[in-house]
Amino acid sequence: MTKQSLRDMRLPRFARNDGAKGRDSSVITIAEVDAINPSQPVLKVVEQYQWTGAPHSQLYTQMTHLLKDVWKCHRIVVDATGIGQPVASFLRKELGSRVIPLVITSKSKSDMGFELLSFVNSGRLKLYKQDSSPEYRETLFELERARAQYRPNQTMNFYVDPQEGHDDFLVSLALVVQAAKGLSPREAKGRLREN
Repeated sequence: MTKQSLRDMRLPRFARNDGAKGRDSSVITIAEVDAINPSQPVLKVVEQYQWTGAPHSQLYTQMTHLLKDVWKCHRIVVDATGIGQPVASFLRKELGSRVIPLVITSKSKSDMGFELLSFVNSGRLKLYKQDSSPEYRETLFELERARAQYRPNQTMNFYVDPQEGHDDFLVSLALVVQAAKGLSPREAKGRLREN
């Protein structure tokens, strides 16, 4: 069995429903593709990182180190919407063509939502073993509160009601599904959380 390391960044958004309300957060989700059946790959989330309130310019070196040196990621999908565009540009310059900037529109978010649902409903998206980390707790918090709004034009929006929290980790999972498209499986490099 071979696996492929993936990287998804959700930048910038708001995260955490515990006093960091309204502060910018950056989230990185690391996953690997387990393709025993190549037509139905399984994504295994192996690590997540979150920074709240830190300017992107202070995170560039750390993000580059994690993606390039620690995890040796092969594909990195970055939310390049709005103020995430400079981050995507920086990472593309530092890491090359493995960085895929994605501007989130209502259509692309709809596609991401349907693909995320496909992985969840088929049991092909796996989280690391519960470790009581803030990232794990926030991921479950957002997944439990996730809502979908289906539109007449056969598109959808998915979100967490802003009165309940934020959707950084939820969208990060959707972006990691995007990163998995068309990858050949390889093993993730770095320190894995327990499954």
